[in-house]
Amino acid sequence: MPTQDEIFTASEADRWFERNKHVLGELPADDIPARLVELYRLRPRSILEIGAANGYRVAELAKRTGARGVAIEPSAAAIADGAQRFSHVTFHQGEARALPVEQTFELVIVNFVLHWIDRKNLLRCAAEIDRVVADGGHLVLGDFHPWRPARNVYHHLPDAGVMTFKQDYAQLFLASELYQPVALLTSHGRELDASVADGERYGVSLLRKRL
Repeated sequence: MPTQDEIFTASEADRWFERNKHVLGELPADDIPARLVELYRLRPRSILEIGAANGYRVAELAKRTGARGVAIEPSAAAIADGAQRFSHVTFHQGEARALPVEQTFELVIVNFVLHWIDRKNLLRCAAEIDRVVADGGHLVLGDFHPWRPARNVYHHLPDAGVMTFKQDYAQLFLASELYQPVALLTSHGRELDASVADGERYGVSLLRKRL
């Protein structure tokens, strides 16, 4: 039986992009990962986004900072769209469990990706993400942010056994004691909101790596 990661790479990644590509053009002014980059005046020389869709976020951040921008995405449709729109971004097709890059980056962004990862591969993905964060670099992690871990049936594939897993993924990296917490913004969508219901809370953590 295929893992969730294999299901997403084979079909659902393209379908997700087709459903959402109408809003994946310019970076919204209220994009929270980008807001953290600006708030803390980060000026990385290299940026990697994992699960980048068509690269709209990394493309804009690369422009603002003058950094080299790299996008990794499982959807071939998203990469084709991004390559046409954002010629200054380097695209790679791949998954978080086996990142197709060898170098490290001063800023790595993983936004709304880990809740889809098959639990069999979660720690492998965390190790791969850690591998590409440079010493002294920053990691931005955005995902659902409940007080307690929860799992739900993925509503677009209700009969495929695919789940979404909501938890504080920053804790995977903080537990290693290689990362320091810098900031956490919680929201409902893109609106900052400290009182949002637990199951709807979205959190974006900024961590700094120190070996």
